[in-house]
Amino acid sequence: MSFSLFRMRLTGLLLLPVLATGAARADTVWMKNGDRLSGTIRSLSDGKLVMDSSYGGTLSLDWGAVSTLSSEKAIDLRSGDTVFKAQLEAADRGYIMVRRGDDEQRVQVAKFDEFMKPKPKTDALTWTGNIDVGVSLKKASTHTQDSHFAYNNKINVGKWRNDFGGTYTREKEDDSMNTENYSLRYALDYKFQDRLFWQGRASYKRDWVEDLSEQALLGTGPGYQFWDDELGSFSLALLGGAFTYGYSDGSYDSHLGASLRWNYQRFLEGRKIALFSHGDAGHSLDGNIFTLDAEVGLRYQLTSWSSLNVSYGHNLVSGTRDTLNERNFTTGLGLKW
Repeated sequence: MSFSLFRMRLTGLLLLPVLATGAARADTVWMKNGDRLSGTIRSLSDGKLVMDSSYGGTLSLDWGAVSTLSSEKAIDLRSGDTVFKAQLEAADRGYIMVRRGDDEQRVQVAKFDEFMKPKPKTDALTWTGNIDVGVSLKKASTHTQDSHFAYNNKINVGKWRNDFGGTYTREKEDDSMNTENYSLRYALDYKFQDRLFWQGRASYKRDWVEDLSEQALLGTGPGYQFWDDELGSFSLALLGGAFTYGYSDGSYDSHLGASLRWNYQRFLEGRKIALFSHGDAGHSLDGNIFTLDAEVGLRYQLTSWSSLNVSYGHNLVSGTRDTLNERNFTTGLGLKW
């Protein structure tokens, strides 16, 4: 045997433990049909096991087709209202070994309803966002053109969270402009505890059709993050600040007040569907002004980067010189990153 061939074989033998260790670090799922899938397990809910893979992107697997699995790191398991961490290890067909410290239990696969991978705590920058576009053209006795554009961005760095975005809506019938407005918003959160945060928020709306042509909000206050995991998120913030309103004749009025801000998202059907709602309800201290700016809708995931969106929005301002009561139903396509 030549020295070079001997060296190659020796190198290969030395690398085997390293390769085996790398393979073992991946989460592994064994299917009832004999297939074995490796990747990163994200969550189990609604009968769907979601995992990321290097060869197929995000996979949504029927939980009833899973034989057993193993997880590299601890998983958050839910039992009633209690959530605890446990290591999941492969057992014989139809069972999973659950380890919590020195405690070990063999559990049927069918007994699992929901679990998820804990979100890692990191100071690295993360950036997520989406763009939604809807266009409607109709020609009958009248010619209507409706368009809606919305973008959302979230940039997180350590304990700081930035949330900013905007919308533009235009509805035209023949030569008559029924709706034309845009909105901008920015919120900065600082998480001083695991669930508690402090938020500063500013928003601005401009309308070229209504008498109430401008709305501005500036506020700050505490917030609480009820949950933020692989299955969704929900937070509330109570903000104190100022409301400013402008009118088509150039006049303005301002009021001090408070608003309650919510942000909700829940993934369903193995992350194929996302139900969302966000908005705020505000009231002036003098008791004259009430505002509601809310949106609820859902996104159906078409591909890893595109979705079909349906939403309903309600913008109400009462107690000002001109009461505003707008309702919008939009549908369209979206892109995410």
